Amino acid sequence: MSAFGNPASRAEAEEQVLFVPDRDSGIAQIVLNRPAKRNALSVPMRERMASLVRACELDAAIKVVLFRGNGPSFCSGNELNEDWGQRTADKRRFTLSDAVRYGTDMTYGRQSFTQAITRCSKITLLEMHGYCAAAAYFMIATHCDLVVAQEDAKIGAIEGRFLGPAGAVSHIHLNRILGVKAARHIGYTAEPVSGREMFEFGLVHKCVGAGADVHQAALEVAAQVAASPAARLRFLKARIKAAEGFVGASMPAMPGLLVSHFLKSEPDELDFWKAVRTGGVGQALNADKTRARAPAGGGKSDD
Repeated sequence: MSAFGNPASRAEAEEQVLFVPDRDSGIAQIVLNRPAKRNALSVPMRERMASLVRACELDAAIKVVLFRGNGPSFCSGNELNEDWGQRTADKRRFTLSDAVRYGTDMTYGRQSFTQAITRCSKITLLEMHGYCAAAAYFMIATHCDLVVAQEDAKIGAIEGRFLGPAGAVSHIHLNRILGVKAARHIGYTAEPVSGREMFEFGLVHKCVGAGADVHQAALEVAAQVAASPAARLRFLKARIKAAEGFVGASMPAMPGLLVSHFLKSEPDELDFWKAVRTGGVGQALNADKTRARAPAGGGKSDD
């Protein structure tokens, strides 16, 4: 049983993440099926995604794992109203110990879907339409081998205004994929970036028109990849990942990034979470668009 979430979210996860394997074509689809919430990811949903990726890993007939979402968007990110069980009621913010424990859970437990995608030896493909926001952007899109997107898709993370362009270690992936300059621009503005712009940056590999059938386009790419022998695909992916290893990252720096992500307490961030608690995510996002920015460090403005 999941260590996180609540009884309702654990019970609903199986219907909210569907599995459509086609062993004849070699393509398995993992489908987010929570359209009313723009496929916001609960913790049990992420854990189910991880288990399905691992099942694909063990299935010799599967060559490509295709992630997609039902409804108007691929995914709006993590479910913000969920009880994650990470902080007791008497604590206003994470302590250093909380942050380190959370980072460990994110690597090996709560966010294990990210590790499952990253380590999967099969070719992973993301089909993107509507919103691909927050965790969906920097914990799924940046970890998939290939991305097919509609040109009017909206990609990014509003939390960039107080946490940087992505969560914690995901900064490394953004800098590597988009380049430092593009990652800085997206992080500093925290504005959504279109599918067409992300195609130009290099995150998206194929971009289709706003009215085009992105699912058909993704299936065509998946079929093209799956036409190769499984052994050849495993070899190519292993060689590519080995080459990426030369683009080194400081391992001691990674825990620091994780800890820093959960110790931020800028006024903008605190205001955002207060709005989430009182009026929901939608109201918080609308309020954030109009709120005057507090100066960095929590000081008062001279205005």
